[in-house]
Amino acid sequence: DCQTWSTKEVLNWASEAQRKLWDDVSLGYTESLGHPLLLQAIWDRYLPAVQREETRRGGGALPREVGKQNAVKITTCVPVEGIYIVMRQLLQPGDVVIAMEPAYQALTEIARSRGCEILSWKPHYDAENFWNFRLEDLQFLLKKCLGTLRMVIINSPHNPTGVSFTQTQLNQIFELLEDLDEMPILFSDEMYTAILGEEGAAGPPSNAGRKNSIVLSGLSKPWGMPGEHFEKVVMLRDYTTMCLPHHSEILSMIALQEAETFLKRNRQICDENYRLLQEFLLRMSDWFYPLVQEKQVQAESPFPFRASTVFPRLKHPLGGLGSALDALESPSSLAEHLASEYSICMIVSEKFEFDCPAVRFGIGMSSFPKSLQMLEEALNDIRSRAESA
Repeated sequence: DCQTWSTKEVLNWASEAQRKLWDDVSLGYTESLGHPLLLQAIWDRYLPAVQREETRRGGGALPREVGKQNAVKITTCVPVEGIYIVMRQLLQPGDVVIAMEPAYQALTEIARSRGCEILSWKPHYDAENFWNFRLEDLQFLLKKCLGTLRMVIINSPHNPTGVSFTQTQLNQIFELLEDLDEMPILFSDEMYTAILGEEGAAGPPSNAGRKNSIVLSGLSKPWGMPGEHFEKVVMLRDYTTMCLPHHSEILSMIALQEAETFLKRNRQICDENYRLLQEFLLRMSDWFYPLVQEKQVQAESPFPFRASTVFPRLKHPLGGLGSALDALESPSSLAEHLASEYSICMIVSEKFEFDCPAVRFGIGMSSFPKSLQMLEEALNDIRSRAESA
C-alpha cells in the first residue's frame, strides 16, 4: 500500500453536500449495490476508458448518468472479495486459467482451489535490468490450451515487478483473446493503475467496458485508503457483503471527486523512493543487481514509469559471501534471519513461489527511506560477521 490518509484529512476536502451527508449519516443499512452518488462517481471516473472502447468498436456517445449504463454494476468491500466472487461464480473444476505470475495469491489460489489448471505467464529479466512480460509467451500459452481456456488473469501495473502495459499492449492482449474460437473471460486487476500519473481525456490504460472482461479496481494502493476498500467488480455478491458502510461510501465519494489531490502526494513519494532504492542497489552491488524498470515503459506511453512495488533481483551467492553463515544459504534463510535478528520484514521471491531470486520492495510509504537504511545497516552487519567467521 501507499501512504495512508486520516479521516480528518479526507473530510477537509469534502464539499458542503458531502459534509452534510457525513454529519447526518445513520448506522443503518445502506443501498445494497452502493450509494447512487458513489456509483455515479465511479462511472464518472471510468467513463473515458469505457467510451474509448465503445468508440473502438464503432459505437456512439455513452450516457453520463450511471443509471443508464451497463459497465458499473456493484461495489464490494475488499478486493479479495471481488476476486473470490468472480472465481466462485465463473470457474469450474477442470477449467484452464492463464495468469501472470508471480502474483497476489488470491488471483491464482482461489482458481486452483476450484480445481482449475493454472498456466503461468512469467516475466523475463532483461539484460538491461528490468522485468518484462512478452506477448509471444502469452501466444504460446494460448495455443497450448485451445478449446479448454476459461479465463486469463492480468495485473497492470504488476505486483510485484512494477511492469506496466500501455493501452496498445492491453489492446493487443484483448485482440489475441478475441480472435480465439471461444473467447475466454479477461480478468483485469487494475488496483495500481492510478499511480501512473495525471490522466488526460482518454484516462489511464484499462480494459474497462470490454466484452467478456471484468475489471478490479479500488481506493487502496495508490490512493492510500486501504481502510475504505471499495472495489468495483461486475459480478453478484449475494453471499458476501450485503451492503456497504455509510462512512466509507462518503469518504470514497470525496476521494473520487478530488482524485488528483489525493494521488499526487503518493506519486511523488513513489518517485523519490524509487530513486533512493536505485542508489541503494548500486551501493549494495554484492547483494543486488541494479534496477532500471523504467526501460520497460515504451516510448509511446503517455505516462512515465511509476510503481509502488518493484522486484530487484538478488545475486548469488548472497552478498558474494558464500555460505559462511546459515543466513546466507538461501533468500528465505536471509529473510528469516533479518526478521529474527533485526526486526526487518523482507519478502523474497520464494514467498511468491517464483524461482528467480528477488525481493519485493514496497516504495509507496514515507517511512521507506528509514526502512531502507535499516536494511543496509543489517546487510553490512551480516557481511562483517560472515567475514570474521
